[in-house]
Amino acid sequence: MNYAAKVMRATVRRVLALQLMIVLVVTTAYLLLQGLYAAQSAFYGGLIALIATWLMGWRITRAAETAAQDSGQGAVVIYAGAVQRFLLTLVLMALGMGTLKLAPVAILVCYALAQVAYAFNKVDTQLKT
Repeated sequence: MNYAAKVMRATVRRVLALQLMIVLVVTTAYLLLQGLYAAQSAFYGGLIALIATWLMGWRITRAAETAAQDSGQGAVVIYAGAVQRFLLTLVLMALGMGTLKLAPVAILVCYALAQVAYAFNKVDTQLKT
């Protein structure tokens, strides 16, 4: 595994850890302020964010492996992963709001706050020798 792939893997782990902390805090706040139904809805929204982040990390790892063999295909894997992540998020949101009848605002709030983890994730790109 090359250095860039190692940095990306560590970055995704940090984002997932931050997202999990945010999801647990937001879910607990919803539980205390609005009850179990809202907390379940918030947790579901946070779970969507966690799954999407994990999927992105997995796709980037695959792209790095693919790019080692064919540099043009690495970009295709990245773009396919972005589309897949977007569609998965849409489908899971629709499932939660439509089929499962969860609270839309709680889902969206927790999902959005979990995405804030990206802003707080410092990526160290300096090559260590």
